[in-house]
Amino acid sequence: MVDQNIEFPKNPFEDIFPSDFNKLNKKHVTEDFVEENFKSLGWDVFRPFNDTGIDRIITKIICPLGHTQINENLRDSACPICKSKGIEINRFIQIKTRQLKENLFGFTLKSKDIRIDPRHIYLLYSDNTSENKQDFFIVSIQDLLSFFDSIESNPFSPTSFRKGNNKLNSLRYQPQTDTWTWNSHNWDVFRNLNGLKKIQDPTIDKNLGEEISRTKILADKLLKTFSKGRSYTEDVEASINKVLKQNLKVKEKVNILSLRKEISKYLNKHCDRSTLESMSKYFEYIKKLDTIGEEKEDE
Repeated sequence: MVDQNIEFPKNPFEDIFPSDFNKLNKKHVTEDFVEENFKSLGWDVFRPFNDTGIDRIITKIICPLGHTQINENLRDSACPICKSKGIEINRFIQIKTRQLKENLFGFTLKSKDIRIDPRHIYLLYSDNTSENKQDFFIVSIQDLLSFFDSIESNPFSPTSFRKGNNKLNSLRYQPQTDTWTWNSHNWDVFRNLNGLKKIQDPTIDKNLGEEISRTKILADKLLKTFSKGRSYTEDVEASINKVLKQNLKVKEKVNILSLRKEISKYLNKHCDRSTLESMSKYFEYIKKLDTIGEEKEDE
């Protein structure tokens, strides 16, 4: 049971609201806001040296049987309930901060956002749910992939080669009931303390190899399916997925260079010039980011 009397998230800044910051300094303020909130509930928080899509690394010592409270860190202590020795859990946090527009939390997912390490966590931060209120959605990559699989949706926009931004506008706040939904699906299970409790579950840490394999299966189902987004017709989507189904085979070893040449040959034969140019610009952009790093947008 989560103690709903715990205030999370809470504003660590005494003289200003998080929503008062503009896009030029919001990224750093946002990450500090998130960091201080995790620290307040017993997590140790670290900043990665390089930006690899992870904004904060959080760790905690908890009971392997799940007895540890949401605001407790065993550190060098045994579990006071079962006397088990604590285990360290690690979570890798990627933060996406948005202001609500007509009660919608809009954001874009990319193919590189698909991770197969189930310890990777997406934290969607609504910095102005209401005038004085902020909300966190704390969602493991495994839960996120499972959700999209269950509703038969593929939101990762680069599958349509970023033709159009394919922004997701499905996460909506209902001020009358103080609830959040993704279309008709309730998302309060990931909200604030509820989401925090889910990621403190030690199951994945105790069975990491199996959980990575499970996450990879979910990721492959999305990565190997083309999504038309709002940019292509259903006929185009169906024809591309037919080719993918015929040609994609799961192999332990594959000659990547030969595969890339075959894909390039196929694309040049079947795609129009504007699509090819869009793909080329996108992949050059990715190469640049891999070299110099990425400054994420918080808009």
